[in-house]
Amino acid sequence: MRWRPRMKDPQGAVAVELVIILPILVVLLFGIIEFGIALSKYEVYLSAAREGARYAAVRCQPGGPGGCTDALIATKVSSAAVGYPIGPGSPHESIACSSTTVGQTVQVSWQQNIAVSIPFFGNLTFTPTMQAVFRCE
Repeated sequence: MRWRPRMKDPQGAVAVELVIILPILVVLLFGIIEFGIALSKYEVYLSAAREGARYAAVRCQPGGPGGCTDALIATKVSSAAVGYPIGPGSPHESIACSSTTVGQTVQVSWQQNIAVSIPFFGNLTFTPTMQAVFRCE
């Protein structure tokens, strides 16, 4: 008598494979989405740093006699960040532009937390230094 394998219903195997693969696919999908959001935030913060550096380079008042403070720069950076919170650091300038510093570079920088939350994987937080440089005018 020969042994013949019995035909089994393959639907059970497909369900088991789906249960095994689905969490991996969910983590990949949400990971791609979250890293895309984090990259978008990074670009917004970098653009806000450029706005702050440009603002500091023109002494916060183009053609005006007034000086620039870190508070004025932080306000400009916060408004350029379109609703994203700035921090934990606060934007500050490297030098105060004046009529004697024309042509020198001013740098606006701060530490910024960017969080990435992936289901089933956990939370990651990156803290890059956001910085931009312009020449004093």
